Amino acid sequence: MNADAIYRLDGSSMVELWRRHPWLIASLAAHGVLAASLYTAGPVHVAIKRDDGLRTQVAQSLHHTGQRQMRRELRTMEEIRDALAESAGEAGGEGKGKGGKEAPRSPDPAVRARELARQIEQVQQKIRAADMARLLRIPEAEALKRVQREEARKPRPAPARQASPEAQVAQLAQQAKAALAQRRVQLLAQQQGIAIKPEAGEPKPGRLQGGKTGGKAGQGPGSGKLAGQGGQGQGNGQSGQGGRMSGQGGQGGRAGGGGIVQNSASRGSKVEALVSGLALGAPGAITGSSIDMSSNAFSDSRTYGAFLEPPPVDAAAMRTGRGRTIGAGGAYANRIFLDTWYVIGPFEGAGHDSQNAVYPPERGVDLDAVYYGKNDLPVRWTFQQDARYPSIPLPRAENAVYYAYTEVEVDRDMDLWVWIGGDDDTKMWFNDRLVWLSGDGVDKPWYRQAFMTLPEVRTLNLSEGQRRLHFNKGRNSILLKLYNGVNLMFYSVVLST
Repeated sequence: MNADAIYRLDGSSMVELWRRHPWLIASLAAHGVLAASLYTAGPVHVAIKRDDGLRTQVAQSLHHTGQRQMRRELRTMEEIRDALAESAGEAGGEGKGKGGKEAPRSPDPAVRARELARQIEQVQQKIRAADMARLLRIPEAEALKRVQREEARKPRPAPARQASPEAQVAQLAQQAKAALAQRRVQLLAQQQGIAIKPEAGEPKPGRLQGGKTGGKAGQGPGSGKLAGQGGQGQGNGQSGQGGRMSGQGGQGGRAGGGGIVQNSASRGSKVEALVSGLALGAPGAITGSSIDMSSNAFSDSRTYGAFLEPPPVDAAAMRTGRGRTIGAGGAYANRIFLDTWYVIGPFEGAGHDSQNAVYPPERGVDLDAVYYGKNDLPVRWTFQQDARYPSIPLPRAENAVYYAYTEVEVDRDMDLWVWIGGDDDTKMWFNDRLVWLSGDGVDKPWYRQAFMTLPEVRTLNLSEGQRRLHFNKGRNSILLKLYNGVNLMFYSVVLST
């Protein structure tokens, strides 16, 4: 072979090769660029996630969601402050300036949270001082000075000012919730006639006279459990389970001495309502069954087992409808399927732990938001009006979490039953208050038979339980969380009178 005919990788030979095979060279170059891109960016879904425009949108959405959550936490701290003040017999909260007007608020949420924490601490000190004054029979002003001196001697951790505002507000809000739970246990003990333990070094007061109390009044702050069981005690003593006090005290003499606050039940009504609304009680208070939560009189001392059948309905007297307006302008019906929602998902599920995992929509509903969902794909709120019962979020995915948000319009204050069901697990907030958590390990009818073939579809009754809730005149919000493990899925929210 002629040596001159052998191609060499020098400049002249490459020019000759390009002249003879231009399309081959272009194809090889294009494939090389594509291979380099895939090697650099990784899988396709990662490349999507790294898109600068989408990443900016998600970051803004998470920021707005965090701001909403901080505002909600600050409102909660204000409510806790006022509830504690009411339980102490004070007319108003600690946030008033001169002349009874609201004191100026800092625009910095972390500063505002620290100020609220200080006000809550002041109320707690006054409560302790009132108890000490009653037990030791000393002026309340002197007792308050003692309490303040004791608090000043206690070591205090330095505030984590270097943490983000969101983290600071969340930490202080959690401390406020613990204070609320502690106050609820104190009020429960007073109502049952339990003697108040004196501080170390203080003389012990005379033993309280009255009936014997039994069971535990509750656990300390931070445990999240406020369950108790009352035995014999003061005439209408109450025991607590979950966010409400339930049961009734046994018989016994009326408690005497200074350790009992006779009007503690009425003073603690706001504390009780807030404990329930923040779901600080045991899970039984919000799990399964049919519970009336429309007023402060709600109580529940039951334990919950498996559900084999949906709650019964009177099909003969039923007038079904659909929509989300109750009253003038709404459907003429006594059983209404909520068919209009904004839905977002799927998010990556966490198996049975998905109920406890917190996703962005739980921190605050922002219908303009975009987040990263399952497989790092972007998810947005989409409007969904269901043509038939029940509601099925799209697109369907397994081991996935969805959220659905709607607002119910009523023309006057009213109490309504809310019938809730889902495949697999559901969780529901009503006006930012957690009111429903589907039972774990429940054997539901649609686990044995495809839900669309069940007769309950005709009566709008794919339900696991009910909540009787108080709807305020105007708009009332509902946020529902749905976890789907495998196969079919749906959620159902129906209103009835």
